Amino acid sequence: MRNRTRAVVGVAVGAAVTAAVAAGASAVVSNGDGTDQNQPSPAAAAAGKTTGDIDGDGYADLGVGAPDGTVSGKSKAGYVAVTYGAQGGVDTARHSTLTQASPGVPGTPEAGDHFGSAVVRGDVDGDGYTDLIVAANYESIGDAARAGSVTVVFGSKDGLSSDAIAFHAPTATAYRYFGDTMAVGDYNHDGRDDIAISDGDKVQVVNGAANLRDTATPKMSAVTPPGGGAGIEHLSSGDINGDGFADLVTVAYQDDPADEGTLGVLPGSSGGLKSTPLGEDVALWFASYRAVVGDVNGDGKDDVVIDTGFSDGPDDARLRTYPGTASGLDTANPVTWKGEAQNGTASQLTDINGDGYDDLVVSDTAAEAPGGYNDAGAITVLKGTKEWLTDAGAQTFSLDTEGVPGSMEGNDHFGDSVSPADYNGDGKPDLAIGVPKRTDGAGAVALLYAGGDGLTAEGSALIGPGDLGSPATKAAFGTELSGPATK
Repeated sequence: MRNRTRAVVGVAVGAAVTAAVAAGASAVVSNGDGTDQNQPSPAAAAAGKTTGDIDGDGYADLGVGAPDGTVSGKSKAGYVAVTYGAQGGVDTARHSTLTQASPGVPGTPEAGDHFGSAVVRGDVDGDGYTDLIVAANYESIGDAARAGSVTVVFGSKDGLSSDAIAFHAPTATAYRYFGDTMAVGDYNHDGRDDIAISDGDKVQVVNGAANLRDTATPKMSAVTPPGGGAGIEHLSSGDINGDGFADLVTVAYQDDPADEGTLGVLPGSSGGLKSTPLGEDVALWFASYRAVVGDVNGDGKDDVVIDTGFSDGPDDARLRTYPGTASGLDTANPVTWKGEAQNGTASQLTDINGDGYDDLVVSDTAAEAPGGYNDAGAITVLKGTKEWLTDAGAQTFSLDTEGVPGSMEGNDHFGDSVSPADYNGDGKPDLAIGVPKRTDGAGAVALLYAGGDGLTAEGSALIGPGDLGSPATKAAFGTELSGPATK
């Protein structure tokens, strides 16, 4: 049997930062006067709304989960650092640190809450500003230890606002880890994103609403994922059948995550998520598969790539693609990966080179550093094409890549999280890459920007918690990054 690995990392001592933030002061540490922060992105303005744009200026912004960070003297209370996009890329001069001690955020920092254990993004009230949805999956609710909670902090023209709501499962149950995995998508196609939240063996869905910020306890509807009954491993969103409604892609299990799992799709509709699966389910050899969603072949329907870091599953199931069709996933004709075997695990699908086909980011957190030091980490980008994924023209990046700041060191875990978004407003998604164990566990985030035909090291950056005025000691900064959920 394998033990389930949750998105929380234990770390050692990191660099010191400002005492005011370590004490758990306000959400806004510094609004800064970051270059270009008031200049809207021309490319984004021409294309329309930018995904992940908290302040509506046309540049995507970045939330960095540090679930082990010390806040108000409470070890592993956790926080989310926020920095904003600009014409020159992510602008660290403009930043904020979000905790359960921040103005407007309900709750109190407590040791071991792990606020920031999951961070996803979406416009849940439909006002045009991206909101951050943050889990504290170890938070106790009353006497229910590690029941978990979720906080929504709303965006505004000035960045993250002091408007926030926090809630837990309708029935708070010990060791349910509410929010352990989350996904965001417009399941009812009303122009507002909805939130799907793991709750033990169920998925709780909070529908987006114009008045959500005024709703202290939002209404939830529960659905059971296909093949579920005991627990949920992964949630992701995408439009599998191309009908304009986001669908929920799930990996669940009946017994133990080390045993058999099921990949399934719950379809969106005008009434929200349906409880009857879309198409056929896929039996998995165990539940610890990632289901990564995106349009690989550019046909307007999202596909699902499955992958696992476990070595004892069938080789032909690694990077296997299930095409999206009008009737659901094409389970009868999956596309088997024919390129070179890839170390690591599929992480994100996004169109980095702007050719209309989503490319696959594979994270190999175990990649060796020079000298044979383990677990330094690297990512590889495999291109999407009309004929599916290919390793022709594949790109690999690490902290040892020429032009990328920093150095590749053992136990960094570069690639533990990946967030694609257009941080510099040029119309192409860039990559933020979590390095949560760097600097003895303080953590860091690397920024790689899209070039003419893929990623480039030009202009890349390496950001630590100190650059954003956030606590560093034992923070695991970069464990989570705001973006499409895959964990």
